[in-house]
Amino acid sequence: MSLSPRRTWLRHAAFLLAGLLPLAGTTFLAAPATAAEEPWPAKEIHIVVPWPAGGETDTFARGLAQDLGQRLKQPVIIDNRPGATGAIGIRHVARSKPDGYTLLFANTTALVGNVVSSVEPVQFDPVTDFTPVAITVESTFVLWAHPSLGVKTFEELLARARDKSKPQLAFGITGTGALSELSVEQLARHYKVDLLKVPYKGSAPQVADLLAGHTQIGTANLALSLGHYKEGRLIPLLVIGNERLPELPNVPTRKELGITDPDLTIWDGLFAPAKTPKPIVDALIQAVSESVRSKVYKEVADGPGRRAIFQPGNEAAARVKRDLESRKRYKALVEGGK
Repeated sequence: MSLSPRRTWLRHAAFLLAGLLPLAGTTFLAAPATAAEEPWPAKEIHIVVPWPAGGETDTFARGLAQDLGQRLKQPVIIDNRPGATGAIGIRHVARSKPDGYTLLFANTTALVGNVVSSVEPVQFDPVTDFTPVAITVESTFVLWAHPSLGVKTFEELLARARDKSKPQLAFGITGTGALSELSVEQLARHYKVDLLKVPYKGSAPQVADLLAGHTQIGTANLALSLGHYKEGRLIPLLVIGNERLPELPNVPTRKELGITDPDLTIWDGLFAPAKTPKPIVDALIQAVSESVRSKVYKEVADGPGRRAIFQPGNEAAARVKRDLESRKRYKALVEGGK
């Protein structure tokens, strides 16, 4: 029996539709697979510390990494890459893939002071090359003297430094643009005394040589040096900050000397490479906000002269920019001979 034209058309249409349905179904199912991204984090995360192991920044980073690993359900590994006042490690992260698996834990000296004071180009920009996750700790440093120097106050230090009949005083610095260099150089310039700079790759070796008497003066975090002070191995001369410390109530501050710009309160924090996807940055911010309140982090971050804080994202970016601008102002004054 022959089919009517209408029934013939319907049969052809049915065959055509049957052939297209598998293709249409395949296209629909593949779209999400093509657009989907691997859940983060799916593997270990590396946090680069641009200072040697054993210093303050390294200690803070390890405390944060320990808690972050538990929260993110992935290993968080510390990768120490010291050198060039932190520039080597920072450049490595700036050039890393922005996928959330290579991060930077750095402080003011490495990320800001380095840019302003380094003789050689540091080859990174702290504002444009990084996405701040959070600033997680801030510290106040102290200017110390070795007991063999025979001074007990800042005024006595100045008198000794001005005595041309005695050898030039040596002070340890942890790099160009470091707080250790900037604070003592500001004092030397303000009071017109000459001091000899002795460079170190980090605070741990710098303080070790100060304790051994190889240098006569130097700066150090109070938490790192308080025990040595109590044992009589270091003499506190000046607080490199704006407020006196409860542990050293009779030691004056830099602010009391009229030296306030730039602010030399040291911060440490976590940064991702620029262009890291926002969902990953947001996830990191959330995890870090919880980690800084954890017992394991507070045990390393809270202490004499330092405290755990949480300044996320935009707040951290604003602080980096503010400190960069203030140090540039100071450098302009120095170069201008004022």
